[in-house]
Amino acid sequence: MKQNTVKFSTLLLLFLLLPLYFHNVVEGAEEIEPKTEAGNELVGEMMKGVEDVMADHEKRKKALEAFVKKPLTEAQQKLLRQLLKQPGALDNILSSEPYLAYLKSETGKAYKDFSAYVAAMPTPKWKIKVLFSLKDALPPNTKAKALSICTDYYFKLRLLLVEEPDIFGETNALIAFQTKHLMEPLMEIYPAAELFSHISELTRMSMVSSLTAQMDTEVFHDAWRERLEKHGSSEGLLQCAIATPAEFALARSFFEDTTAFEKWIQASLKTEEAPEEKTEKTDE
Repeated sequence: MKQNTVKFSTLLLLFLLLPLYFHNVVEGAEEIEPKTEAGNELVGEMMKGVEDVMADHEKRKKALEAFVKKPLTEAQQKLLRQLLKQPGALDNILSSEPYLAYLKSETGKAYKDFSAYVAAMPTPKWKIKVLFSLKDALPPNTKAKALSICTDYYFKLRLLLVEEPDIFGETNALIAFQTKHLMEPLMEIYPAAELFSHISELTRMSMVSSLTAQMDTEVFHDAWRERLEKHGSSEGLLQCAIATPAEFALARSFFEDTTAFEKWIQASLKTEEAPEEKTEKTDE
């Protein structure tokens, strides 16, 4: 709970800093910055947008958690039994005919082996799926180019969350990352004179894409970790690859080898509470 609060506070700070950010980087910003009354109205609109995004985010998170924790279907169980008989390491097993046939049925495309599927991540089909997921959480009039930028940022942030899991606690680094990969590209498609009229929309884009990347990383990680704890490493990894093939391959693409990937799954992503905080709770 504490970690989620820290992350939300950091994100909220980023979004409330957007007007200041635009003021500093846009030439002639003093001419387009809204007056105090309009500025107060804008802040109110942004805060309302934050509340709406958070409410929608919680609904989406619950739905995703229910989806990823569903048991394997009968057909998937049959595939699992076939894969358990295959010799070799995980990547070799997932390169066997039964799993590749399963991938083709899931993706509509044939891959020569599992490594080829991992190397293709994020595939065009997976990018489109994420784009539409973001679109559903954004205003209907969001520009197509803006959606594309948010999608690219989503995947960049997914990788960053693996490489630097504590990034949400490092405000300066997160601001720099978001500025480079999201804000600056978005600013290129909005005329300078219109920026302040789009701040609420831009804030929502930033919040939705950031929260979605965080949610997907954590929810899938937790579900995979539970499978490994329940079924052991070998069967657990195969279950993950069968239950969520595209997401599993995407996460695998962030690591040099399966060993590092498995180690990440087995590690906790949650920050442990400090001893004094635990003591205070006990005293209560």
